[in-house]
Amino acid sequence: MVPLSQLTELTLATVFALLSAANWWLAWRPIWLRASIAGALFVVFTMLLLRTSGMPAAPAFDSDIRIALWQQGLISVWWLIGARLVVGVLHLTLWSKRESSQAKLGSDLTAGLIYITAVLAIVNFVFNLPVRALLATSGIIAIVLALALQNTLADVFAGIAVGIEHPYTVGDRIWVDGSIEGVIVQVNWRSIRVRTDANDIATIPNSLIAKSRVINRSKPSTRRDDSVQLSCESSVRPDIVMDLLKQAAMLTPKILAEPAASSSLIRIGARFNTYDIYFSVAHTDHLGGAKSTLLTEVLRQFHYHSIRPSTPGMISTPIGPMTASTGMVETLPPEVLLSELVLFRDLSPKQRADLAKRVTKRRLEPTTTLVSQGNVQAILFIIASGVLEGSRSINGRSHVVGRLGPGDYFGETSLLTGAPNAGTLLALTHCVVFELRKEDLEPLMTAEPSLAQAFDASMRRNQAFLARDAAAAVTTSPGPPAQFLAQIRAFFKA
Repeated sequence: MVPLSQLTELTLATVFALLSAANWWLAWRPIWLRASIAGALFVVFTMLLLRTSGMPAAPAFDSDIRIALWQQGLISVWWLIGARLVVGVLHLTLWSKRESSQAKLGSDLTAGLIYITAVLAIVNFVFNLPVRALLATSGIIAIVLALALQNTLADVFAGIAVGIEHPYTVGDRIWVDGSIEGVIVQVNWRSIRVRTDANDIATIPNSLIAKSRVINRSKPSTRRDDSVQLSCESSVRPDIVMDLLKQAAMLTPKILAEPAASSSLIRIGARFNTYDIYFSVAHTDHLGGAKSTLLTEVLRQFHYHSIRPSTPGMISTPIGPMTASTGMVETLPPEVLLSELVLFRDLSPKQRADLAKRVTKRRLEPTTTLVSQGNVQAILFIIASGVLEGSRSINGRSHVVGRLGPGDYFGETSLLTGAPNAGTLLALTHCVVFELRKEDLEPLMTAEPSLAQAFDASMRRNQAFLARDAAAAVTTSPGPPAQFLAQIRAFFKA
């Protein structure tokens, strides 16, 4: 007959074994609390098991077959719970702070080895079966499986190698040989999944990744550098073309100011010269829009300086002569420039010609202030060449509103209403500006109602833009989501 104390200890050991196993399925938070409880339960379970069955690696089973089976079951559970505890501790201390792809591959591999070791220990120590024979049999099975699954195993081991090198993580944008580019959405044992710019999911096996060139667009930063190549006739001076290309980049909002865009002459030909303009954007998503805007601005610069981008078979109009005093290129005549502005499109050619005679040309050096915020100047400024930067000061804080280039104009609000200038215009490059004063436009305003309507529409658009800019400048940060939500609730309760 089995002593009552042994049955009691075996029962308690079973209870603690069940509690230890159940602890890992309970959602204890934080994670360290669950690990601490698991460790305490495992220690008590081990102490009870030592009293009833001896060391798990050298157990002493009872002569009663029923008690022996009970002991074998408890020792088997002890090995499995111990393996689970070791895996949990390793995950908590080593893998939780590492990047997702590498942590997953490393933790899965190590956990698998720990569980296999536990199973072999159960077979050897608990059931006293020859492990060598089992290993030999499993080796034959492993060879057969390896031959059948060699492609899958190649992906798995390539995934391990890639995980060790850690060239990318979930969320990175990568480019892979074969023109696949996108954001990584999943990394697993066999492959990675990439969401392309066309919103497709590309699955790339790890074995292919290991053999291909991979460029990580997200490291060391998300900044992208690129270039645009174009040609124009060799009769156009290269220094002028390169300066206009840099001005076009300055007028492209998505191109970064630092590092500054640059241009270079890369090929000289008998009829055509080829140029490159290099620029940077903050993120790959901005690259397409930046290129499109940059090319538009290049065409704009060439147009207002009488240059046409050239291709074989196209005849280009050469650039106008440079003035000796400033080194500036000659711009479009005032009459031509006025005809391209939306404000004066409804005027007759004679009216535009008469108005062009009243235009005053003004040249600006870099860092020269054209207008200052708060001053009253009843003048319409038309930019014929160069780049000017507009800024505003609101509540003592100055911020950049935008930039103006050839074909843009400024000052219609002050011209019509006599209101102070809403901002400051600073020349960033050599500029040519045409000026029309109030007295120059008064006769046309009276004779042509459409001109007054065009000025009114332009003024209203500017006022709406300035109102949005002022609102954005004075709006304070709402703070954290919880704080902002509390403000909303407090407002509606009031």
